[in-house]
Amino acid sequence: MPAPTRLRLFAADLHYPPELAVHTALSGAIGHLAARYLVIEGAGGFLGVGEVRANIAYLTTLPEEGVAPAIVALSRALPWSMPPAELLAALPSLAGDAPAIARAAVENALVEGLARADGQPVATYLGGTFRPAMPTNQCLFWGPDQRFDQLAARYVAEGFRDLKVRIAVGDLDHDLARLRRLRERYGDTIRIAVDANGAWDGQQAARALALLAPLDLAYVEQPTRPHDWDGFRTLLRGSPMKLMADESLATSDDIERLADCGPNALAHLKIAKSGGPLALLRAARRLERAGIGLMVGQMNEGGLATAMTAHCAMALLPEHAELYGCYGLLDDRAPGVRYAGGAVVLPDAPGLGLQPELAGCSLLWDERLG
Repeated sequence: MPAPTRLRLFAADLHYPPELAVHTALSGAIGHLAARYLVIEGAGGFLGVGEVRANIAYLTTLPEEGVAPAIVALSRALPWSMPPAELLAALPSLAGDAPAIARAAVENALVEGLARADGQPVATYLGGTFRPAMPTNQCLFWGPDQRFDQLAARYVAEGFRDLKVRIAVGDLDHDLARLRRLRERYGDTIRIAVDANGAWDGQQAARALALLAPLDLAYVEQPTRPHDWDGFRTLLRGSPMKLMADESLATSDDIERLADCGPNALAHLKIAKSGGPLALLRAARRLERAGIGLMVGQMNEGGLATAMTAHCAMALLPEHAELYGCYGLLDDRAPGVRYAGGAVVLPDAPGLGLQPELAGCSLLWDERLG
């Protein structure tokens, strides 16, 4: 009989310096990232580690304090006597009712461990080709104008050519002034996109799009309330630029709704919403068949979660990628991810190629199952 599988769950709070503070119309100001690390150790030296972020209830609706119990409950319900590859294949049917964030933690760890055991990068395991550097956008969060201008100059100097601006926190005229300043200073050397994070109703969104149109934006992300599909489709029909759904994409039904929207729509896919890297790839392929353009992105997260998203991007090569999650973190527990030339740079090694430093983290759970 195989030895039981040991599962451990760790917690750590990660922090950015003040100038990189996270602040959006949906989240408000975020003081830290509540990282959770699931470690799976099985027979034959199997080892996989997956990271998710717990304090994203504004996206998942699951409160931070509910994330660890959800991961533990799902883990206890799974048949760990199965070989890891078989368990991963069966996960959609075994874990379908579990919150997506819990499924993501388990799937992240299994995929990472299986790729590591096979001696190949996760991107290769997912059917793609490993690339040492993946281009990414950068984000200008809500904050004082001086900080906004300084960070824009810093990002452009560092080689980032895709800037996404968080808007709809304050006055639209203020947003427009900052966007015009970006366009005047950098011209067509950069692509600019904006993210309203679902702050507008349909009427407000239509007015905003008309005012944003002269700025030659790459897209407007989540211009309508999350899950207001009627409003999104109505807005899309008359939109002068592409519109991206993010917060609206929470279920497989949402994926089907977006697939019916036509080629002027874009999808922002995230592991935290999809339920894991394989779940993200399944959603991506469905949307690609429908002619929907993709962004593979993430929440603001630590290096391990950032690397997993980057490997998904390597497998899919989407039109847009949002991989800045661990940029500038002061106390990341999975060092080894860096940024250069407007790209995230990753080690070429089995699995994700990172060695999380969990000794200083809080141990939330430790159990042998199977």
